[in-house]
Amino acid sequence: MKRFVLFCAAFAVLVSMTFAAEPDFKAIMAKIDEQTNFKATDISAQITVTTRKPSVEDNVLQAQYFRRDTESKFLLLILKPEINKGQGYLKLDSSIFFYDPSSGKFAKQTGSGNFQDSNAKNSDFQNSTLSEDYEISSTGTGTLGKLETWVLTLKGKNNEVTYPKQKIWIDKSTGLLLQSEAYSLSDRLLRTSLYGKYLSVEGKYIAQLTRIQDMLKKDEVTTIKIENFSLQKLPDTVFTQAYLKKVNE
Repeated sequence: MKRFVLFCAAFAVLVSMTFAAEPDFKAIMAKIDEQTNFKATDISAQITVTTRKPSVEDNVLQAQYFRRDTESKFLLLILKPEINKGQGYLKLDSSIFFYDPSSGKFAKQTGSGNFQDSNAKNSDFQNSTLSEDYEISSTGTGTLGKLETWVLTLKGKNNEVTYPKQKIWIDKSTGLLLQSEAYSLSDRLLRTSLYGKYLSVEGKYIAQLTRIQDMLKKDEVTTIKIENFSLQKLPDTVFTQAYLKKVNE
């Protein structure tokens, strides 16, 4: 009887240790947002969006990128090609506006809308809100190359998310997002995104290279490259419709 009691006690300790070792996956997901959001400063950079499609010349677009995470704002001003020069995207609160200098008008868009003629979405340029927008459906582990990862399956908390379901791979050693798969409500794989060459700036991180593959058109791939990164404070006027009009005068 004494041995049985000791066995039960040892088993209880082992079980408690197992559960204690279980990671706090909500905290892990929140860490992705915390590490990649710049709440203490504005950010700006130059981005190059390159889209490759079969049998056509690569579509290369360059833009100036401004972001203010404390107010969930961003502005993209297209520099090249010449035919798109001056076009812009402005996010204010939950609304995204596209400006066309040829008409001088703004058109409201959604985060799930495609950015120009690429596989990127408008929401790809906003600050990370994974922990706010998604709940965790399942957890596991995996590898990407030589990296050990946590693998989380996510379900959107509302109808405003770009994708209702996602599967993400998180580097165990850094807590950074390495890969994501986006799914429809019927579990159809829509796109795969890879995030790499993270730049570390004052304890924060930004992926300098993102590769997005359209899984419905598997030969179509878009890459987003970020260069000339800056933390310089931006004037409030940058995040306005008036600014997009002024730079086109």
